[in-house]
Amino acid sequence: EEATLHRMEDGCFADDGPSLLCLPDLALHTVCLQLLDPFDVLSLGCTCRRLHQLTASKSLWTRLALAWCRGMWHRLSLPSDCEPEDPKQWLLLVLHLCTEERRLTLKHWRFKNGETWERIQRTRFECKVGMLSRAYKDIDERVSPFVLLRRWVYDIALYKRQNPAMQFSGEQPDLGQDNVSELAALGRARQSDLRGRKQPNVHPRFYVSRAGTSASDWTEDLFPSGPAGSICPILVCPFQPGYSFEWSGVGGLLTCVSHVLEQHLARACLDGRTTLARMASNIRLACESLEKAFFPYLRGAYDLGPAGPIGHAIISMAEDGWPDLAAWQVQLDTLGLNWREVMAECAELLRKHGTLDAFVDEARIRWRRSLLADIETVLQCTCCDSPTVTRINLTDSDAIGGDNPRQDMAAAAFVSCSGVLVTWQLLGRASY
Repeated sequence: EEATLHRMEDGCFADDGPSLLCLPDLALHTVCLQLLDPFDVLSLGCTCRRLHQLTASKSLWTRLALAWCRGMWHRLSLPSDCEPEDPKQWLLLVLHLCTEERRLTLKHWRFKNGETWERIQRTRFECKVGMLSRAYKDIDERVSPFVLLRRWVYDIALYKRQNPAMQFSGEQPDLGQDNVSELAALGRARQSDLRGRKQPNVHPRFYVSRAGTSASDWTEDLFPSGPAGSICPILVCPFQPGYSFEWSGVGGLLTCVSHVLEQHLARACLDGRTTLARMASNIRLACESLEKAFFPYLRGAYDLGPAGPIGHAIISMAEDGWPDLAAWQVQLDTLGLNWREVMAECAELLRKHGTLDAFVDEARIRWRRSLLADIETVLQCTCCDSPTVTRINLTDSDAIGGDNPRQDMAAAAFVSCSGVLVTWQLLGRASY
């Protein structure tokens, strides 16, 4: 059995050129450090025992966790009774929670004409969508207490088309009445239409519409643009009009402070003076304490600068010491930091990015772009180099070009000859 295992490992690395395993351990470890995706490291570690041992390095997994969670530490909610000290196990728990919290809308969708859309469930993709959802979590939380529910990233799914029977790309898509009804049901259009009680018999054709077809750069052509370009795969973005009027609010302040604390505590993690679990707990507690300490000054901050109140407050705290967050200092003492110095670093971030919203949007842009490779792989046609993709709006929400301001769900399908991307956003228009 031992000899067979060695032959299998040799076969895996058989090549005309030099083998990766010819490198010394230090060089291999350096190669591993260039990988920023934990799934790539896990795959590499599965190839042979030597690489499995090398990729189990605590320093490697600490760096992976710091890269994966960058800008998101205040959004990590791990069970307090189950936070592993080992960095690999800690990051695997974070990845597991990303998939566990995901809202899987539909695993498959069968049309009456025989076509089936089978959901492609890839752990890597689902984890990234989970992180994107966390990046927008402050929007879900910043709602009136009278709002029933808001989920800015309700679900994002990739489907493989089997037995394709519908033609979407023409000016007049080949869709029968049954197909239109089924697409409206996929978008949850009727059940999310807040006019439903008064108008229960709206025909599905009023929900479903063709929004456009692109044979070149579909991610740019079929999606709105934000300040940093296409917002693919999101349909509606709070920063779509730009960063001129501050939208982030206190959530932006917490994101800024989380980033500063992350920079300080990351050094201690890499030096082995603290663990990832303690770092996540410290940042989360510090942000919760800051929110309580800042709340009494919130109205004054809006009076100070109504167009960018929190951004102005950060500058004021750094330069003038107002609002006075001495009550927050108690929490920072455990980290060896001073609140004025923390605010000074936040102010520097604002100067670098221009506005608070621009800084907040950075993590969202990163996670949106991280999904593009997986999406393009599914939509890529085997018959051509560049896929022709058609956008079908599955609801009539005015947020995505429809005429219904009472539609709570924004949903659209992006269809190529081989695959489909479907995005749902629950806008939070339903109230108690």
